[in-house]
Amino acid sequence: MKSMSQISNVKIIPYIILFISILFSISGQLLMKHTMSNLKEGLFSWVFIQQLALAVSVYCLGIVNWILALRSVKLSIAYPLTSLNYVGILFGSYYFFNEMITLTRIAGVITIFLGVLLVVIPVKKSI
Repeated sequence: MKSMSQISNVKIIPYIILFISILFSISGQLLMKHTMSNLKEGLFSWVFIQQLALAVSVYCLGIVNWILALRSVKLSIAYPLTSLNYVGILFGSYYFFNEMITLTRIAGVITIFLGVLLVVIPVKKSI
């Protein structure tokens, strides 16, 4: 018989994989922006190709983790959670690329986040 900790570990692992997917996706997109922002030698330089290959590889790791997470997580829950990419990109863009975080952007991200909560929080059935 499985203990409660074993059961809860089994249920949480797919969500950990999902959040790893989100982190890889954010990282890949930030790396792509970095690669394109530092384009000095041309599209076919060796440095550019290496940086782009790294960015795409990191992004692809996100896709692989996404596929693994979908084995156990409902799509109706997993997909809305990917909107956490908005939050990661907002802060990553601020930190790495000195992009401005305006009140409008913060309000937009909060609105998206609240919408995600409404979608993923389970609803109790009456009757």
